Amino acid sequence: MERKSFSSRFASYCGSVSLKKTEIAEALGITPQALQKYLNGERLPMPDMLEKIGEMGCNINWLISGNGEMLKNTVPLSPKSKLIPLLAEVDCGVPLFSQISSDTVKYIELSDINYYVNPFAVTARGDSMRPYINPGDLLVCSDEPHKIKDGRAVVVNLKTIPEHYSGNAKLIKFLNDESVLLYSVNTKYPPTVVKKSEIYRIYKVVRIIREVR
Repeated sequence: MERKSFSSRFASYCGSVSLKKTEIAEALGITPQALQKYLNGERLPMPDMLEKIGEMGCNINWLISGNGEMLKNTVPLSPKSKLIPLLAEVDCGVPLFSQISSDTVKYIELSDINYYVNPFAVTARGDSMRPYINPGDLLVCSDEPHKIKDGRAVVVNLKTIPEHYSGNAKLIKFLNDESVLLYSVNTKYPPTVVKKSEIYRIYKVVRIIREVR
């Protein structure tokens, strides 16, 4: 997702609602200064912010790609279902940084997902996590870093490029208070020690969805 396009569409949406900027910022749980950074194209939204914007009635597919109508159409869902964003591809081998793009972003409906925090899905690629995670699998992630334990699959967003989605799906082991070990199922991929201070966001993989061929 290109910053200028996002900021232009987001500004159009904010101008269409009968709210002041301070009220929009309050509804999104951010400061007016942070809102202005989105409007100026200085910042791209993370999954939790996209969800909040969607809850205000904005069609997130339109906001990200320009496709469809500005305002969200009301789609009847099962009481146990929820629409979550399918954001990007993540590489299960070497780290990859990939922006949200109009080719990879859409919404999918999943059941029994309401108790996860800011859930979103990404598509796996690469073979370092076979057979635990295969290319094409959907990884459903939850923003619950405090619930991540040794041996769990995670998607890590490093501080190197904080406004991008880091495609580094690995298993994790906590070494000490300062660092973690990210490792693969496929032993041809060497493990990596990462300092906690280098991690911008870390997401817990809570569900793996695989299409049976």
